[in-house]
Amino acid sequence: MRVLVLLLCCAAPAGAWWTTPRLDPLRHDQAAFDSGRYQEVIADLAPAKMQKFRGRDLRRAMILLGESHERVGRPEEALGIYQLGVKLFPADTMLLTYLAQLQHAAGLEEQAQPLYEKILKMHPDNALAHQGLAEIDHSLGFLDRSAEHYRKALEHLGSRSKVWRDYAEVLLEKRDFTTAEAAIREALTLSADADSFIDLALIRRAQGAGDDALAILKGIDGADKRVDLRLLLALWQLEAQRYDEARLLVEGLLKEDAHLPLARHIRARLELKAGRKEAAIKDLEAAAAGKGAPFVAKASTKLLEALRAE
Repeated sequence: MRVLVLLLCCAAPAGAWWTTPRLDPLRHDQAAFDSGRYQEVIADLAPAKMQKFRGRDLRRAMILLGESHERVGRPEEALGIYQLGVKLFPADTMLLTYLAQLQHAAGLEEQAQPLYEKILKMHPDNALAHQGLAEIDHSLGFLDRSAEHYRKALEHLGSRSKVWRDYAEVLLEKRDFTTAEAAIREALTLSADADSFIDLALIRRAQGAGDDALAILKGIDGADKRVDLRLLLALWQLEAQRYDEARLLVEGLLKEDAHLPLARHIRARLELKAGRKEAAIKDLEAAAAGKGAPFVAKASTKLLEALRAE
């Protein structure tokens, strides 16, 4: 008998004598997800099949199904799946994070915030929860709290340029220009994108380095093709008393679109500098009536009233 047992043990793979290896019931769905076949995952994980899963298999199935819905542009379906998942697995950090991220992306901050806070109570170093709370606090104007959450998030997300850039923007609003510049330069070492250069220009301008800020804007790759950058550059040139450069830019913009409210407002101020009041009033009237730029319209209306009262 001992010989028979020994032969059986030697012939069988390790562990096979006592247990049968468990096949992963989600192996095909995982493979489809990893290959980007999200519709296939959604079709396979139909309600009838989902009801057969239990425990960690059900948790994994819900994450695969929710993520697949997100990838094909169905956030509402994903939201429902994550909400059910959190009810079934209330202490699961991954499901809580997926739900909080989706609610945050949808602007449901009152629902996302307590979830992020719950995650941090369980895992105080959770970087995504700190990032989510940093963004929410920034939007609510709680700059000190936002900056602190960003600092904690960056301990684990320091390779993400956008997180550094968002942190720099909070610091700029806090008027902590030195730290803001250090943060945005860190972002630029990771990704030399236009938005980070714009933030650097804003920070340098706030520090009183107007010429440096103008040079940064001009040096942005493709700046001559972006209307927003050309408008900003024209405005800063006007304020720097570089009137000829500002006019050259704004006239070019108005040739492309004669109804740009900010371009009309800038040209009006240039006309006033040149002593052409009637031409300025005409541009201001157009800027005040422009749609989609309420701040420009308000400023133009105020300037118009002052000119007419003279």
